[in-house]
Amino acid sequence: MNAAEPIAAITPPARAKFRATTTDFRPSPALDCNPRTMRTNLHALIAATALASLAVCMPALAQRAPRGGGPEARTAAATTKDGAIIQWYATLDRGLAEAKRTGKPILLVSGAPHCAGVSGMWCPGKVKIDNGWLLKDEVVAASRDFVCIRLTSYESAEEAAFVTKLQGNPVNTVFAILTPDAQPAIAMKGLGRGPGELFSDPADMVRQMGELAKKFPAKKADGEPALPITLDARLGLAVASADLEPLALVIAADAKERAALEAKVAKLAWSKDLRGRFTYASAESLKDLKLKDLKLTDLKLEDLKLKDLKLNEKSAATTIKSGVLLIEPDVFGVEGTVATAIAAADVGTKLDAAMHDAAAKHVRATKSREQLKRLALAKGVFFETGIPVSGKKEAEDRAKFKAQVEEAKKARETQAPAPAPSSAPAA
Repeated sequence: MNAAEPIAAITPPARAKFRATTTDFRPSPALDCNPRTMRTNLHALIAATALASLAVCMPALAQRAPRGGGPEARTAAATTKDGAIIQWYATLDRGLAEAKRTGKPILLVSGAPHCAGVSGMWCPGKVKIDNGWLLKDEVVAASRDFVCIRLTSYESAEEAAFVTKLQGNPVNTVFAILTPDAQPAIAMKGLGRGPGELFSDPADMVRQMGELAKKFPAKKADGEPALPITLDARLGLAVASADLEPLALVIAADAKERAALEAKVAKLAWSKDLRGRFTYASAESLKDLKLKDLKLTDLKLEDLKLKDLKLNEKSAATTIKSGVLLIEPDVFGVEGTVATAIAAADVGTKLDAAMHDAAAKHVRATKSREQLKRLALAKGVFFETGIPVSGKKEAEDRAKFKAQVEEAKKARETQAPAPAPSSAPAA
């Protein structure tokens, strides 16, 4: 599998297959008949058998890629048992603008869609918050009376300054409940890095959120909610990969046309059926994105300045300069596959069905942090942040892994190629 290959593509053959490894258990050369030793050996044998069985099953499990992923893979974008999902504003400016427009209080979290330079999953603290609290049906229901903002750490100096002012120190994972004017609404008991520092349990969280929603009821507002785009398209791919969902990307060189397209997509993004099913981004072009394997029959995207894009022969009938792309991110969120492209003129009539179809076909991949780390090292993938990380340990871990990636890359470049098979006939 190459680094560009999506782990959760539209068709099953494109899914990634991870190899499981097991510990090498070897019997002791001497036989010890001590009862305690025999019990220990028996336990080791049972453990070895279980690990061996797991090794056999893991490739098949990875290939099936069950919806919802493994314990580490689930995020706030994953479905709860009744299908409810939180749709997050992904930038501070649009989230605060929506709170001002509606008068709703704010549920704020932040996290990085990477760890120590390895992208494709949210940082451990963010995953812990999601699995413990934000996937609860009652919490998701309570969040409907809030403007939910999820910032991506280490990407914006402005957003980092906001979090630092709010928390008193720059941190990666943040959790806060704010008033509509972005002031703390519930006092924190610690650093504010999780709901457990504000509430005793999810039921207490729901109760206090309900009380706050009554204090700040939604007002009758003009206009519609904005499209919850990420800071840029590059980051959109990384967030989509970490959230195990497709990316809907608006493309238009003209700012007014791009805003009009965003408004059309926003109506679908906030609809009941599609809320929380996509990550969104908007850009003038795809100059800095790596996309591949465009599967179209009647569109040509030459004027979008696509990089590393493979067009098939049937895609040269027409040309579009703006529109919406539905993209399957790769396992790391550094590259992606265009599943569907819709010209701007057809967005109003075709995008609804296309997004429902993409959401229905999307398969959530099972990932683990160790698997991603090994694959990133083998493929030479390292995720660069928009601004320096704040934590000393995180900075050290990133520097260490980046050095390992560069060392592995040099080793591959200097490795002598395997000799070509001989074409001489057998004697």
